[in-house]
Amino acid sequence: MGNVTMYLLYLTCIFPLFTRGTTGQTTTSESSSIPYSNSYGTIVQKSCAVQTESSSLTYLVDTTGSMYDDFLQLKIVNSWLLDRVTARFPCGVRQYTMVEFNDPTVGPVRIAESKKVFGDFFNSLVATGGGDCPELAMQGLELALQNSPPSSFILVLTDASAKDYYNTTLINNIYSLIASTQSQVFFLITGLCGSMSDPDFLVYRNIAAASFGHVFQVSLSDLNKVFNYLDFTLSRPSNSSERLFSGEYTAGNNSGTFPVADNYTSLIITTDGVIYSIRVLGPDSIPLQLKKIISETWGSMYVVYNPGHGIWTIIIYAGSQYSIRVEGFTAVNISATADCSECHPNATCEESFGSVECRCRDGFIGDGFTCSDIDECAYPWTNNCSYGICQNTFGSYTCVCQSGFTLSGSACIDINECASPELNRCHSSASCINYYGYYSCVCPSGYFGDGFHCEVDECRNGPCGLGNECIKSIGSYSCSDPCTNHTVLNEPWRSTSSIYDYRYNCDNSKNGWYRFIGSGGVRMPETCSPEYGCGTLASIWLSGSHPRLSDGIVNRTVCSSWSANCCLWSSTVQIKACPGGYHVYKLQGTPYNHCTLSYCTDPSTVVNNTCAADEEWKLKDGSYGCYCKDKYAVTGVADIRPDLTCNVYDMSVTFHKCQLKTLSLDAASVTLKDSSCFGLHDDPSTNTFTIRSQLQAGRCGLQINKNETHAIYKNTLYFTVESTGIITRDEELVVTLSCSYPLDMLISLNTVVNPLFGSTNISVGGTGQLTAYMALYKDNSYLTPYEGSEVKLSSKSMLYIGVFVQGGDTSQYVVVMKNCYATPTANPSDAVKYYIIKDSCPNKQDSTISVLENGASRKGRLSLQVFKFVGNYTNVYVHCAISLCDVTAGSCSPSCTGFGSRSAAAEETYQLKVGPIIREDLFTTGGCIGPHVPSALLGSVLLLMIQALLV
Repeated sequence: MGNVTMYLLYLTCIFPLFTRGTTGQTTTSESSSIPYSNSYGTIVQKSCAVQTESSSLTYLVDTTGSMYDDFLQLKIVNSWLLDRVTARFPCGVRQYTMVEFNDPTVGPVRIAESKKVFGDFFNSLVATGGGDCPELAMQGLELALQNSPPSSFILVLTDASAKDYYNTTLINNIYSLIASTQSQVFFLITGLCGSMSDPDFLVYRNIAAASFGHVFQVSLSDLNKVFNYLDFTLSRPSNSSERLFSGEYTAGNNSGTFPVADNYTSLIITTDGVIYSIRVLGPDSIPLQLKKIISETWGSMYVVYNPGHGIWTIIIYAGSQYSIRVEGFTAVNISATADCSECHPNATCEESFGSVECRCRDGFIGDGFTCSDIDECAYPWTNNCSYGICQNTFGSYTCVCQSGFTLSGSACIDINECASPELNRCHSSASCINYYGYYSCVCPSGYFGDGFHCEVDECRNGPCGLGNECIKSIGSYSCSDPCTNHTVLNEPWRSTSSIYDYRYNCDNSKNGWYRFIGSGGVRMPETCSPEYGCGTLASIWLSGSHPRLSDGIVNRTVCSSWSANCCLWSSTVQIKACPGGYHVYKLQGTPYNHCTLSYCTDPSTVVNNTCAADEEWKLKDGSYGCYCKDKYAVTGVADIRPDLTCNVYDMSVTFHKCQLKTLSLDAASVTLKDSSCFGLHDDPSTNTFTIRSQLQAGRCGLQINKNETHAIYKNTLYFTVESTGIITRDEELVVTLSCSYPLDMLISLNTVVNPLFGSTNISVGGTGQLTAYMALYKDNSYLTPYEGSEVKLSSKSMLYIGVFVQGGDTSQYVVVMKNCYATPTANPSDAVKYYIIKDSCPNKQDSTISVLENGASRKGRLSLQVFKFVGNYTNVYVHCAISLCDVTAGSCSPSCTGFGSRSAAAEETYQLKVGPIIREDLFTTGGCIGPHVPSALLGSVLLLMIQALLV
């Protein structure tokens, strides 16, 4: 019972809201402009210098569970009623009251002066509870009358009789409240617990009569028509009418009279019950033409304008018990005017008994000052198009036949478009076929088109060859391989093992090429599938065998299993076997487009998910299995092409085990000829094994060829693999590795047998493990390192020192040589030191020192002339304290404008050492510092001596 109430509460949401005045009085307030939008697309700015109070609205709503459908139906007419009431009564104000009744509770009561708040009340209603049919309608009505202002309009919404009709005290109190408040009670009844003559229903009729209301007993489909009455009732000022006549009658002919003594602009005559005919006689006993607002079997409403004074007579012939009410209306504020020029152009200006009133013409709606066109076609109950379709016109509407029909008398009949070429648009080569309301055009055999355009179909001659589909389009055609152009279906429920899973899927929309994959299987079953299987009711299976690769595209029959018949329905599909070991199917819906039918898969064809990474499940030599992917396929040992990788420290070659498996070789039996020289790594995740050869000169047969820019490493691997099967033979494989590297400091070190260098490990967050190296090079290319455990140089020689970092992600770091110095021993803390770089800057007192690169990249380079320490020293060792500088944090290049760097940044340092360096002159001159020592170096030695004395 809940949805009727929800809808009616929402009806109030668009009524303009103003400050209420005294009931029945006109309230004057500041002039205001009130915008509102009606369903006809018109935005109206209504000036409300005078605001008129209308009857307050009270909804008494049955919220028991059976009202759910009522609520849904009432929502349909909601926007229509709100638009019309607002258009008729733009300056109206009212109070909103909502009262719920259920069983066994009554209430709550909600009161609002805001349409939005009241709309929230409406939307919060829920239809629930109840049980037996009669409900506590009388207790609810008493509560509604107690909480409603005088002269309220109370609408009772229910689909049941009154359970509490017998409570005399309660009923008497209701009559007393009606008499004191002069409120009208209308019952909108959509159901009945028994008979309309039962006392629990008659109580509604008695209360309606006492309040000058009505009882409308309607079906759900007629609820929209009731609101034609509500439209007129709600769109008027409070106390603008006078009750002239009220009568209760039984079936048959009845009549009644009433006087009209005052000046009224109109009479409103309303009835409920089954009325066959109604006549109204004026004071001169002449029947008057009534303006019909609504006329239905359950009730009617008529209007008589400008009624004259005297005795009026109403004669009615009815088929059941009914009620009749007559009200006299006066023009009050809504449309009264002193000047007809204020009326809208689509309104009339009418005078009656000294009052001038603006009234919108038929086909328009408004208050007379503003009139908008009514779109009678917007709602089915606002037009009477018994044939064809409604077409709105300005101020009216017309009924027109749909396309394909023509009007004949008062009916629309089919047009035979094929009777004449002028009536259809078929191509000259096409055939025209007439249907009821339309026609179609069909191109002849061998032609392509939609019938409106036809051309020769080139695809009929098979221009694309075996295995390809010819796709025709207007003016051209194209060829397509369905093995690469298809849609994947991977639903597990398609498996024939999915019986009674109650999915009831339907494939009538499947049109085109499809491939089945997944855990349900990859092919259609070739035997009868069970009913209620494959996630549907009638399963579809393949009646026949699947084609081979050499067959191309073939036609096959599919059958549907239903009603104990394996092939109750059948149709034709196309199938092609693809090189990947799968099939594709061209589906065209389901047989006869039936539902619920679905295409099945055979669970025995499920792809083996244990295939290795370099394999795929496919059909080969008539059986499915895990075979090498196409790019790894081999037919002999000579086809094996391992993947070569040239790393920084080694060369590696990777073999795919699937290739050995194809050649009946056991990958687990790989034996290296010299396992101490090469590393073997097995990777199950990629189904590969990798053999590595270190890039180290003179080790395990490694050959190195160098030119000015590159170093080329070569090595040969020998290993054996056992064959599989009944007998075993060994297969020897020989692989030659060759990698070319552009020379740099690290590669250069690797190319000599025993390079002279020092190293240390560095751990920097986010970069991984790094290694720092310092080595001695023969020239300023820094590509030719010294070999052996020591270096002998003459005093005229230049010493080239290179520092670099390898490994990890070092893109954001650069090497900074902070302090580089020489000592006569290997001890970096030796008291005798000669600084080459201090605080990141070179020793300016030694003109032979040159720093080519520092703080700019991942390497540092410096050079100076060879020297010897004064004293009984034969060796020189070079030490460097380096750091890694983050370039994202700022500049890393040292600023050497004075005796040291201006950079005060503190980074962690790492110590490197290389040496010893022996001056070759010692073995030829026999002296410590001889005549061959350059003057610049002598200065350096003297400075060193002074430093030693100060220590």
